[in-house]
Amino acid sequence: MLRLKDISKAFGNQQVLHPISFDLKEGERICILGPSGCGKSTLLQIVAGLLRADGGEVEMAGRTVENGGQYVPPEKRPINMVFQDYALWPHMTVRENIEYGMKRRKTAPGERKERLGKLQALLQLDGLLDRLPTQLSGGQQQRVGIARALATEPQVLLMDEPLSNLDVKLRTDMRNELAHLLGTLSIATLYVTHDTMEAFTLADRILVLRDGKIDQLAPPQELFERPATPWVARLMGYHNRLEGSLISGQTSLALLGDTRIAGQWMTPGAVGQTAVLMLHPESIRIRERTADGEANQLEVTVRQSIYEGERWRLITETADKQVLHAFGERRVEPGALLSLYLPPERTMIYGGSTGASDE
Repeated sequence: MLRLKDISKAFGNQQVLHPISFDLKEGERICILGPSGCGKSTLLQIVAGLLRADGGEVEMAGRTVENGGQYVPPEKRPINMVFQDYALWPHMTVRENIEYGMKRRKTAPGERKERLGKLQALLQLDGLLDRLPTQLSGGQQQRVGIARALATEPQVLLMDEPLSNLDVKLRTDMRNELAHLLGTLSIATLYVTHDTMEAFTLADRILVLRDGKIDQLAPPQELFERPATPWVARLMGYHNRLEGSLISGQTSLALLGDTRIAGQWMTPGAVGQTAVLMLHPESIRIRERTADGEANQLEVTVRQSIYEGERWRLITETADKQVLHAFGERRVEPGALLSLYLPPERTMIYGGSTGASDE
């Protein structure tokens, strides 16, 4: 449905997108996830035709819409876009906003009426068609923006952080509604967000973009369970980052102080190189102290206990002064010694990393 091959873009001396390639299948939803300034919106605008790429090729529904000198303008591409600020015409009613694109494309009146009726029911717009945008709540405006984008029956739907202007509760409600809606419509969708939970709720696959490059493109479960880089791991909530020495590149063993750590081998490395270990705080288990040197069991000192409602966050320190967060059921006094067990199946080991570029 949508194919990007070696798309790149620079603004002056700043390279915003390095050559990027991926495919969006028919009916598939891909969320582009990453921090501000990583190139998410730039990529979406190139797909929409609002920006020209410096290099590469964009293909839609088997037709090349950009390739060097060849360029198809936005209005002639089989796409529509939902913007961050909804971009509704303030002087038009909801009905007129939704019908605007259909009229531009000279859709027959009978078909316009039929599509309007379906969208009204699908997006719960009953009683709102004669209102102006200023008379609507943020959630209602968002629904109208989506209805207007769907009215022209695009083959590819582009969404640029459409929930970012909503408050937290409404945003949560709307992302669940939107996930149901997009699943019902089965329309190919490229969705930009910096919210991990939003991406998990909406996506069939998540494209993690960092500094204009793809760090990983995978289904949500794979992204969470096998993050390709320490940076992706941190994005997935693996907030514990430890450094050790790689003692085996084949069996995923690293040495942290005097403790051997077994884990999941994520990237190769040579024996003796720095290894980065990434873990979720939720994965770590607190145990009774046992014999020194037991694999995957670290002796730590508690530095701080923070109450978080149903649990305590224990901020601890290893013998070599590395910080490790874990969760416990009770407060532990600062200075107390604990034994923390790092489950091998949840410990991600990245070999050959200096660590500096992974933050």
